[in-house]
Amino acid sequence: MTEQSMTLSQVSTERIREATGWGWPEWLEALDAAGADAFDHGDIVRYLERAYPDTTTSWWRQCITVGYEQARGKRAVGQNPRSGFQVGVQRTVPATVQATWDLLIGKPELWLGEHVVFEAGERYKVDGASGEVRVVKPGDRLRLTWQLEGWASPATVQLTLSESASGRTTLHAHLEKLPDAEAREAMRAHWAAALDRIVAAA
Repeated sequence: MTEQSMTLSQVSTERIREATGWGWPEWLEALDAAGADAFDHGDIVRYLERAYPDTTTSWWRQCITVGYEQARGKRAVGQNPRSGFQVGVQRTVPATVQATWDLLIGKPELWLGEHVVFEAGERYKVDGASGEVRVVKPGDRLRLTWQLEGWASPATVQLTLSESASGRTTLHAHLEKLPDAEAREAMRAHWAAALDRIVAAA
């Protein structure tokens, strides 16, 4: 990877140089020299705060830390220290927010499974997965746990709806606490297909 094309933590070397004065090559070299490969996430953030208080904000310290962890194999792409592996999928639905919400609630078989009751605390079981409905905010968001057979613990899925200027709906599915990078990619494909079915039915 050339310096010009280097992108870590979803930030290009040009952008980070503009914000902090250094690009990714300089930050990686500086952290290597400090022995950061042996640090955990919090240690790196605290080191940056001590060593570079005038060139990094809290947000940029987190960004640099995540980028360094990715570059040195300490973190896979899509992995967060607090919420594990995560992934998001977004689609534009050719319908209003209310119509999209009604479709989500009225036809759960399109994206989740049959006979799901969308009330907080309700448990559900569908083909190959189970979970619990956690948050129901009509016209705004749904939050539920999602556990495939064989997973040691559940992931969390949140679907949010927002209205675009054209009157259509932006529908976003975000998953976190996924067990590994392989599950992350599998869930990206799974939920992309689920949202595509909603779009097609709208």
